[in-house]
Amino acid sequence: MTQDRDYRLALIGSGNRGMHLRDVANRASRCRVVCAADLGGVNFDRLRDDGVAVYDDFAEMLRAETVDIAIVATPIATHYSVARRVLDFPLAGVYLEKSMATRLSEADELVTVAAGNDTRFVVGHQLRYARGWADARGMIDDDMIGDIHVIRARRGAALLTHHTHQTDLMRYYLDDCPASWVIGQAHREGSHLSEGMESEAQSLGYVQFENGVSGIIESGRYGDRPGNYITIVGERGEIRVGSDARFRSEDTAGKWEPIPEYAHPNIFDEMIAWIEGGPRHRCAADSGRDTLELLLAIYESSRARGRAELPLARRGNALEEMLAEGVMA
Repeated sequence: MTQDRDYRLALIGSGNRGMHLRDVANRASRCRVVCAADLGGVNFDRLRDDGVAVYDDFAEMLRAETVDIAIVATPIATHYSVARRVLDFPLAGVYLEKSMATRLSEADELVTVAAGNDTRFVVGHQLRYARGWADARGMIDDDMIGDIHVIRARRGAALLTHHTHQTDLMRYYLDDCPASWVIGQAHREGSHLSEGMESEAQSLGYVQFENGVSGIIESGRYGDRPGNYITIVGERGEIRVGSDARFRSEDTAGKWEPIPEYAHPNIFDEMIAWIEGGPRHRCAADSGRDTLELLLAIYESSRARGRAELPLARRGNALEEMLAEGVMA
């Protein structure tokens, strides 16, 4: 791959999320979104005004245009079907929004196909680059709170639509350490939709990581305040990241202080570096698959009424199975 050249990007799904990613990509040093596809023609006037070619059909677009990287920002329920077709095209990279699929078997297939095509495949857990959330990892790397004992991740939303961010950060803070097992429970009373998908209303998961750290995952609303934060408890202090980012430790005499800022690259700059032979991307797709597995392990534990050992033997989606079998309303 020739280095120091510009990269042409195609956007698939030009709704609000897709347009945000278009802007992030265009801020990277050598990226430019040159074409976009959307079945509903969303934001086409704006894209045309910016000189972006627009298409109703993404496969037609990828055949007609010369592009290096495709961004898939369609609804979550379509991620697998769209990304699977995209991976058949000769692309240097594919960026797929989170969650990458709704079934583990689908995520497995996408990772395998991308590896076979030598396509650099990234799943968009962007908080690994975001102020506050990513800064906490810098503090951990600098040993500012000592060895981690417990991480608690709460998000007032469904697991596969939004809690994937918090769960992925939990793994990021532990350097993507594998999990050994999960005990989980999911609850709902009647249909509960999240971004158009049948989801749990509430869930709770306890994760045991191989390095001995315990993780607690809470999704859904438990009161008037939905909550959106992560607490990291270490041997010498703790970090809390959410609406604000703060920490306290032995060095602060137990007083809360703002966490220090660290420099983070543009997520697409790091993708280009990976394409050009640089370090593995921090959001590489097999990591996204492992985050999905943690989330689905909560459903599997709820279905089995017992501990779910990882890696999961069942590679589907236990919530879908419970709904189909009438086990859950």
